[in-house]
Amino acid sequence: MFSERSYLRVLASLSLVLPAVLLGTACASIPKGQYGVTNLEIIGMKDMEEEALKSCLVTRERESMHLRLGLASPSCGSPPFDSAAPDIQLITLPWTEWPIYDPAIFEVERQRIERWYHARGYFDARVKSVQAFADGREVNPDECKADSSCKLEVVVKLTEGKPTLVDEVYIVPEADLPEGLQRSLEKALQLKRGKRFDEASYGADKAMLEARLIAASYARAKVRGTVWVDRNSRKAIVEYRVDPGPTCVFGKVHVEGADDVPVPLILETANLREGATYDQEVVDDAQRAIFALRVFSSVKIERRGEGRVVDLMISLQRGRITNWSAGIGVMSGTLRRTTSTETNSVPQWDVHLKASYENRNLLGGLRSLRLEERPRVIFLRQFPGVPPGGPRYGNLISLTFEQPATFERRTVLFSSAAWDVGPDPYRGFFRHDVAVKLGLRRSFWKRRFTASLAVEQDFYRVLKSERPEGVSSYTLPFLEQLLTIDLRDDARRPRLGAFAQVLVQETSRLGSYGSWDYVRVLPEVRGYVPLLFDVVLAARFAVGALYVFDSEPGLDPNTAGLGPETYRLRGGGPTSNRGFAAGRLGDGLIGGSRRFEGSLELRVPLGGDLGLVFFGDVGDVHTSFRWKHLNTSAGLGLRYFSIIGAIRLDAGWRIPGAQVLGAEPAPAYKGDGWPSAVHLTIGEAF
Repeated sequence: MFSERSYLRVLASLSLVLPAVLLGTACASIPKGQYGVTNLEIIGMKDMEEEALKSCLVTRERESMHLRLGLASPSCGSPPFDSAAPDIQLITLPWTEWPIYDPAIFEVERQRIERWYHARGYFDARVKSVQAFADGREVNPDECKADSSCKLEVVVKLTEGKPTLVDEVYIVPEADLPEGLQRSLEKALQLKRGKRFDEASYGADKAMLEARLIAASYARAKVRGTVWVDRNSRKAIVEYRVDPGPTCVFGKVHVEGADDVPVPLILETANLREGATYDQEVVDDAQRAIFALRVFSSVKIERRGEGRVVDLMISLQRGRITNWSAGIGVMSGTLRRTTSTETNSVPQWDVHLKASYENRNLLGGLRSLRLEERPRVIFLRQFPGVPPGGPRYGNLISLTFEQPATFERRTVLFSSAAWDVGPDPYRGFFRHDVAVKLGLRRSFWKRRFTASLAVEQDFYRVLKSERPEGVSSYTLPFLEQLLTIDLRDDARRPRLGAFAQVLVQETSRLGSYGSWDYVRVLPEVRGYVPLLFDVVLAARFAVGALYVFDSEPGLDPNTAGLGPETYRLRGGGPTSNRGFAAGRLGDGLIGGSRRFEGSLELRVPLGGDLGLVFFGDVGDVHTSFRWKHLNTSAGLGLRYFSIIGAIRLDAGWRIPGAQVLGAEPAPAYKGDGWPSAVHLTIGEAF
């Protein structure tokens, strides 16, 4: 058995040995007797972008860290070829592999460079010379001594010549097409008269024409292309011959790989009606709907047969049906109740254990059941702050259930329940919050529009020993409607489109049962516009109003007038006005019954996984709409896009003179300190 002293000796030895081992294995080296490439320079490129050409070469520079504006670095054969986002090379990482210069390979690279230029329409482009330099002098690849590791720079000199331009573009249908469809196809072409000919654009046009014809019910469409090039005049004539085939209808639908999942239920979910006009978007929607059942890891729908009737084969690959999991995690800055679609900013963070059980085919019929327990150590401060009294403890037990194809093919019956015991996230008093929800959800318009209707019962109980002034227990039955329109190109990282939703809740005392009569309305709109270099301009505006008409006589005046603690309106934090701590906007932690929020963001990607955000936020929380209380803040955010979402760090600063229009700037609440806030959380602000 190790003594404490022996244990410390082992740790000390490892602390000396491990760094040496890591350094020895981490630094890559050049093989003896060979040249490693430190730099590849291409001289003579005027119209085309150097990085686009380098991405197609085997010989390349040693990899280094870059700070690049845009989502991704250039890839071989993918446009644009004549421009690139700004790029700053930082440092070369010592563990990156050394690329080795091979003269035999580079003879092939000469041909590859010229072929790349020919594909871009530069048929006169030629490589004039390839030279290798070491220590400022030209060298031969065999000069490196057998016992040495050598470095060199490769310099390629070329001449581009002049580009070949498109003189004419024709779409020649081999059967009659509707005039409107013909015009839309011609308008959508990338290659147009006067533009530089490019093989990548030519191939993309052929694929686009076929896809659009298939979408227009010509499921058997074929597109062939021919290009005539006059090298003397540097002109190209492009012809696309289109064989649309017949307008098609859906035939029989077959399923393979369903295993024990009922095939009729899969067919009902797909909703592909035999005899209906063929529509590729309907097929894509069916694929998404089947995948949304969460039972299959892969869903593929293929066209089969020939002629006007298109049979479909749905090929499925089963995923895991039951899943037990356990783990530990940290939640910071935001909170969403199991029974709610709302995400709120909260001035707390927690460390929690999580144990869950999930069955995605409960008793057959693709019923989904998930049980989860989450014991929590809760810190009533913004991450990573610790309150003076230390952390508090809580627990969250939740259940969710879904039954697809309820009443009809695309309607889902859902139910959820949660018991949250612990401190209130805003005011810290201990409470029990039990909620049960039952509803129906239906998607329309190729799953772009979703509507749900649900009933919920909420029991909120505050311990008498901890009940502060102005807080009451309550019982809250209510009816909820949620309408959502999602026109974004990507829900996780949108670049183009819009999103809108409205949430409405109504509750009544039902005689003596229930604590309020009120209506709660929360509409919200978002928009996304792409700019140069994958930069996105994003905007959001939301309002909220809680109209209380009557309340239970036993409630304290504060609770009676402002509504339930859980559904009261608050602001500030990572999903609201980021110049304020969570819950500190406007009327502060007590909350209010009116709220408005607006945000404008400039999202700047830095090489794919990193991004910067410049933002401006306005908003207020009160018992009435105070439109002059803009509470304007501006700031900077950093994003790291991981598999669990965007890990987000935002710092917001309240702009002096822009808090209340026509009034002197003043702190939003006592003890405000610096007029700023910093937020660390997961997920985009909107």
